[in-house]
Amino acid sequence: MPSPTLLPSGQSSESSGVRDAWPPELMGHSALVRRARELVRSAADPAARALIVAEPGLDAGLVAETIHGLGSPPGAPLVEVDCAGPAGPLEATLLGPALRRGRRSELLERIAPDSMLAAARGGTLFLANVSELPASVQERLARIARDGEVRSAEAGGVVPLGLRLIGSCGPSIDTEVADGAFREDLHRRMSAVRIEVPPLRLRPEDIPSIARHLAISNGSPTGSPLRFTIAALGFLSALPWEGNLRELAEVIERLAARAPAPPARVEDVLGLVRLDRPLVPSRLGSLREARRQFEREYIAAVLRRYGWRMGEAAKALGIQRTNLYRKARQLKIARAKVKG
Repeated sequence: MPSPTLLPSGQSSESSGVRDAWPPELMGHSALVRRARELVRSAADPAARALIVAEPGLDAGLVAETIHGLGSPPGAPLVEVDCAGPAGPLEATLLGPALRRGRRSELLERIAPDSMLAAARGGTLFLANVSELPASVQERLARIARDGEVRSAEAGGVVPLGLRLIGSCGPSIDTEVADGAFREDLHRRMSAVRIEVPPLRLRPEDIPSIARHLAISNGSPTGSPLRFTIAALGFLSALPWEGNLRELAEVIERLAARAPAPPARVEDVLGLVRLDRPLVPSRLGSLREARRQFEREYIAAVLRRYGWRMGEAAKALGIQRTNLYRKARQLKIARAKVKG
């Protein structure tokens, strides 16, 4: 089991910059990401309980850090525990040893002074992969979430829980609850604020700003941020990004590591991404014919991505809407075709 991490903030939320900048998972202007940011602000309440639902390739930990920074005083601890691990070591690390079974129905949960939950008091306890918690730990944590207070093994008395409780999980959490793999009562209490981090494929309009941010973060051999042509940004926006931000960041990093060059073009991106099908001509022909076929497939892919909304697709392609209509006619791209 990975070691739990204690991360005292040591700085105010203003100095950490979270009030002025969002992590890439929450960047952009789409309706989905704006809604996610509203929920993040709601979860910043010191006593909040929140569940971050994120697909692979999206860093729920950065979202938890943002919540902590928005709502915690300077120096408040942020404690992260990875819940994927054997029951015994995880339970002892997170909560401390359980009471004897005969007494558990009579007392509040007793928390060890050296437990991670005790260390998080006054701040945030982030349970990464919370759906992986063993059943015995789920039971104890559900009781703590229900009571809102614990018995301190050190002080010997009852003390308020006194922390913000955040968990992260994958989109299958509802199925796991329905199947009984994750306790319904624990899920209900932890998801008082449920934050669904939108995958990139559902918000293509956010990808240009995310790509530019990642380019600045990665730098380049010349020390200047990587730049993109408008067409390259449109192409990035049209891709499905099954690996989400992790996959996009890898592509940007590889682009930024190139020898000094003009802004990244569609051709530069093509060599670094996986496509649903290879862009190989159905028959060998002239370079002009190959370019025409590529242009047709690329424009069709952008139109599919934007649901045949010509204005948005034209903006992503970096051309005027009238030009897009003209190209679609010239290349014989019909709406039935782009529905795939």
